[in-house]
Amino acid sequence: MAARPPPPLPDEIVEEILVRVPPDDPARLVRAALACKRWRRLVSGPSFRRRFREVHPTPPVLGFLRSGVDADGGGGGTVRFIPAWSSRRPRADRRAGWRALDSRNGSVLLHSDPCRPWHDPAGAPALAVWDPVADELRELPALPDFPGVYAFKAAVLCAECCDHLNCRREPFVVVIVAARPAGSSAYLYTSEADAWSEPTSAPHSVLLFEGKRSAHAGNALYFVFTHIVLMTAEGGGLGCLTIKGSGLHLWLWEADPNGDMRWAQSRVIEHETLVPEGAFVVSFDVVGFADGGGMVYLGTKDGFYIADLKSRCLRKAEGVNGMDEIMPYISFYTPGTPLLSL
Repeated sequence: MAARPPPPLPDEIVEEILVRVPPDDPARLVRAALACKRWRRLVSGPSFRRRFREVHPTPPVLGFLRSGVDADGGGGGTVRFIPAWSSRRPRADRRAGWRALDSRNGSVLLHSDPCRPWHDPAGAPALAVWDPVADELRELPALPDFPGVYAFKAAVLCAECCDHLNCRREPFVVVIVAARPAGSSAYLYTSEADAWSEPTSAPHSVLLFEGKRSAHAGNALYFVFTHIVLMTAEGGGLGCLTIKGSGLHLWLWEADPNGDMRWAQSRVIEHETLVPEGAFVVSFDVVGFADGGGMVYLGTKDGFYIADLKSRCLRKAEGVNGMDEIMPYISFYTPGTPLLSL
């Protein structure tokens, strides 16, 4: 007489196993969801997403965004999403006529205004928020009172009401800081109202370097006015990356023993410890970072490299050249969100 099959594991045990699947390759959870209807029901539910975020508090880098010139030579820009996982491809990997300004929590802020001179009276650039995996594009209304702007910075953020279980389906905000010869202005867009606020202005003008992203720490956005890179450090604080000599210097904004806030050097990573054996990398520049994830993007004459500050490992970002702008794409994706076509 054949032995009875063992009883199935309780849902709670199966869920505790599946939440430990590494989040950096979403196709693994997709394959788990395809194993049977019961597993698909478990990994598609909100309780699984909540538990998944508890086990993996830092969203993974799922790929990066490359902004470059159209191949047809027409002068317009194209933004392309290059996934880090190799087993599946996104529904659409590019958007012609757009460039990436910022990316957070699975949303990419795009603009369609390529290299407009500061004195051009044409007005504000077109803006949109894109989900590159589901290929959903939401164009934003025109910015009010924008003529005369010679430079601007922008950021896309989750709205205050977002529970961070499915950020791409939750309300979001867009912040613009613009510089004019006569002063500076800040604009706020909310997806719930689908409208921009009236600009808040200051009489002093600032020099904005458009190639550097802002850092989000606490309830504040920090914009760079010099050739350094501000970043969201591990734990949500404010960090700063600089290159001095042959070293990559990491600084943290923290309180000293007297309670006064100051910049404190956290560590120095020497160039030789990052470069893999056999690679020819003489010098590099910090061109981007992943919020809170300990990943930085380095530009070299040989192309772009991704450096892990924790493991001190360096790998080359394939499919990118030195003329492109790159930006990490960070998000959680689990079955039950429009991730990939199954």
